Amino acid sequence: MKYLKATLAFVALTSLVSLLGCSGEALDAPYLKTSLRISLDEAGLQDVTENQDTEKGVITLGGHVPNNSDKAHAESITKSRAVKNVVSNQIAVIPADQPDAERLEIATDKTIGENLTIALAQTKFEDVKFTVKNAVVTLTGDVDTKSQRAQAQKIAAGITSVSQVVNELQARTIARYFLQNEPATSSI
Repeated sequence: MKYLKATLAFVALTSLVSLLGCSGEALDAPYLKTSLRISLDEAGLQDVTENQDTEKGVITLGGHVPNNSDKAHAESITKSRAVKNVVSNQIAVIPADQPDAERLEIATDKTIGENLTIALAQTKFEDVKFTVKNAVVTLTGDVDTKSQRAQAQKIAAGITSVSQVVNELQARTIARYFLQNEPATSSI
């Protein structure tokens, strides 16, 4: 009888720990992608793409729209559906009457990348990697502390023409090896 009580107590405790451990996931619902796609289509934003990284809790919007209002609307829809996720808005604004706008976006991204490379080198962040797409900087890699993680994000946000910084950097802490990775953050 004592054995049965101990076993039941162990199972109950294990179940409770499992439930508490899963509650911090960056996922909303299994149907988030479908729900988001339907909402974007209903808003007339068929040229907007979405990609969900469930491990990092990031939804990346891509594609193109004709104006900034549509870009902001797509982000608003996504944030309302994916409240636990960081939304990386990499949608290109390409007005119908300005076919060279995409080339300008590419040139801007290249300039941002060059300036960020210099800024990170000056602060000796050798393990910080990044990508730039449509003025959105995504930081990846490892740094020694959470303070350095925040500092790298601040440096990237300070580069001219950056519209958003998505910070996926991981701090090399002892706790990181026992717990899950830090979730992504966003600024600007």
